[in-house]
Amino acid sequence: MTEKALHLEVVTPEGEVYHDDVTMVVLPGVEGELGILARHQPLVTLLDIGETRVKRLDGTYDYIATGVGYAEVLFDKVMVVVDHGEIAGRIDVERAEEAARRAREQLERRDDPGARAEIDFYRAEQALRRAENRLRVARRAL
Repeated sequence: MTEKALHLEVVTPEGEVYHDDVTMVVLPGVEGELGILARHQPLVTLLDIGETRVKRLDGTYDYIATGVGYAEVLFDKVMVVVDHGEIAGRIDVERAEEAARRAREQLERRDDPGARAEIDFYRAEQALRRAENRLRVARRAL
């Protein structure tokens, strides 16, 4: 028995990251993962930083490091709109490692009163989460 197709599009402010007909997509929702198959009920949901897993029609998987945003499901179409997204095989690992290192350095200065005026610790935490997510997803391509 063949699985029904579902059209998936992943877009960021920089443009389209992914589009294809797939059999399933698993999204990183703010309250946990959400699996979507064809003929899913219409839905709009918030997404968190995480790994978006895509089961292609041939049964193989694609992995996408995605950021915060939302997904809209309309029966056989899923539109994912996120602040950033990178397919596993295209992630610049060195750049992600450098971003994680910089974020950790900033977060280590949290107890320094002078640093509190200079550093936005929330942004540093988010930068670290994004970098760690990109590194985790990049390992999928190895």
